[in-house]
Amino acid sequence: MFSAQILLDINLSADLAGKPISLSPDLYYSISDKLQLGLVHQGPLGWQVPAGAGPSLCLTGSDNGCPDAYHNIGFDVMVAALNGQTDLSVHGSLFLDSFDPFETSLAVGVAGKAHFTDDVSLFFDPKIAIALTDRDVVEDMLYIPLELGVQAGAPNLLKLLTGIYGPLSGFGDAYRIPLGVGFVRNLNPHFDLGLRFSFDNLLGQQPAMTDRADARSLALLLNIRS
Repeated sequence: MFSAQILLDINLSADLAGKPISLSPDLYYSISDKLQLGLVHQGPLGWQVPAGAGPSLCLTGSDNGCPDAYHNIGFDVMVAALNGQTDLSVHGSLFLDSFDPFETSLAVGVAGKAHFTDDVSLFFDPKIAIALTDRDVVEDMLYIPLELGVQAGAPNLLKLLTGIYGPLSGFGDAYRIPLGVGFVRNLNPHFDLGLRFSFDNLLGQQPAMTDRADARSLALLLNIRS
């Protein structure tokens, strides 16, 4: 089975609306019901990635928030470990965060979904990313994205999006906690459309001289299955 999640991420931060706008496709192929391989661009936070990071294919140029035209590619593997009321998979990713200079990290964790009822579930994907190159500059990171999903009628899924992430060194002084809402509508067996709005660090440590609500992003989502 082939699937894809294509994200159009738009920065709405204070004084930086549309700077940048980026396109980040995640492509997956399920070899069996237990093994999935992926070529990913959204990074460790998935569709909660802050738009200001300018992930993957950046569309607005260096004068409008793009550090590079193309970066943040990853190679992803998931191996199913448990199926039932809670589904668990071992999750590993090799990320190439930059090509010039060349920066790589290896992320390892466990992805899963807890099904509380037929209509309510919690997706979680905690991982530790260890820098493999230029460790004097690139920090080891902890990522814990969380998505509480509520089925609102057969085709509609509402999501409360949050989590926590930051550098392992000095985590208490630099952690970030986004808070957002998402909506995904199933169109047919092959396509979903979605929309996300997030405050990218509403509840985390506040950078000096900034307002917690200043960092914002909007994302449009297309899921494809075949």
